[in-house]
Amino acid sequence: MGITSAKVVVSALLLLCILLTLFRPSPLVSVSSGRTCITVAFWGSYEEWKMWQEIVEGFYRFHPEIQVKLNYIPGNYDDKIRLLLAADSAPDIMLIQDEPFPAYASYGKFEDLTDRIVNSSCPFDWPHDFWPTAPESFVYNGRIYGLPLWGGTVLIYYNKKMLRELGVEPPRDDWNMEEFVEKARELTRDLDNDGRFDTYGFAVPMWVYYLPWTWAFGARYLNEERTDWAFTDSSAIQAMRFCQDLLYSYRVSPSPYDMPNTDLNAMFMTGRVGMTVSGPWNSPPLRTANIEFDVVHMPYGPTGKRYTRVTWDCLAMFRGCRNKEAAWAFMTYCVSYEAQAIVGRYVRSVPALQAAKDAFIDPNNGWNEEKFIESLAYARYQPISLHWNQMDQAITPEYEKLLMNKQSPEEMIKRLADIVRRENIFPLNAKEGT
Repeated sequence: MGITSAKVVVSALLLLCILLTLFRPSPLVSVSSGRTCITVAFWGSYEEWKMWQEIVEGFYRFHPEIQVKLNYIPGNYDDKIRLLLAADSAPDIMLIQDEPFPAYASYGKFEDLTDRIVNSSCPFDWPHDFWPTAPESFVYNGRIYGLPLWGGTVLIYYNKKMLRELGVEPPRDDWNMEEFVEKARELTRDLDNDGRFDTYGFAVPMWVYYLPWTWAFGARYLNEERTDWAFTDSSAIQAMRFCQDLLYSYRVSPSPYDMPNTDLNAMFMTGRVGMTVSGPWNSPPLRTANIEFDVVHMPYGPTGKRYTRVTWDCLAMFRGCRNKEAAWAFMTYCVSYEAQAIVGRYVRSVPALQAAKDAFIDPNNGWNEEKFIESLAYARYQPISLHWNQMDQAITPEYEKLLMNKQSPEEMIKRLADIVRRENIFPLNAKEGT
């Protein structure tokens, strides 16, 4: 073993030791208080930390005999959870995103919740109490391994102040692709007549946020059963051509050459980009910064249909949890109306429980957050499978080459198909991740 390899191994062992110290299995009884103790791991902002504290305080009113230890992991969350699962030293309850969920579930380290959920004494009606697509996001090989907690779709945000100053009317909810491009053109301006644009209409997002446009052109990455690659036909080429045209033909979005190393969200906040695409999780920082903004529904595509990407997070229980009844009590409280209403009031995510939607909508907010609820009617579950990470790692660099104008849409589609076939990146079983 070389010196470099040895350093890597030592560093990994040190990191594992730190994690094991921070997240060692909870004792059966909390020595200090005599209460049953459970640990809950999550990521997020300071606002989300406050939200979790409020949820825990609400839980204590019903279960004062249970102590909840919040383990806040602000960075590299997935990597740390993966290490803890591998070491059989994971927290009792973990917040898990839908993208890595199938792979995590395949490790066999999550508690199977199916029997608890179908039991007649379960406090909710599965899956009917939750928004469509939320329950199915956390089923693996026909078994339930996660309770959907919150999530959201993506919509187009627009900077109200920028539009007002440029004399541009806000977009309509029933717009189409042509009107979307025209609105972006209205916002793309050379204000000082130096031959360079000072403002842009739209910020082209990463590929997962571009999925609504991909679908609106009739394209999809995987077939309906998620057993094979499907991003090979003319609709895929058209979707990628439209993406590239926004940058280099219509010139309504800053290319990597126009604004190198620039944070597109910062450009939106400062009024240099008029429209961007994101979920409700983008609203807290905008509100904190006192940005005047609103959201509009996704435009209709050439197929006459519109779509949005929906994503969900769940709570999963570690199979090695020593206090499973206490952990289950906390998990079910988190999807109760009371806790879900807390989630809604923070307007960071759409509560997974349909009954809590009114808590998410506040007419005094000054923007139309209810559109995130409305858009669930045309939301599509993203192409998640056991092979999500491999697929993302294949798509991202090819998509970035497209954005840099280093390959044509036809070249991108062909290269991706070749990579997927060569690396066997598609689900081996149609039930995986569904």
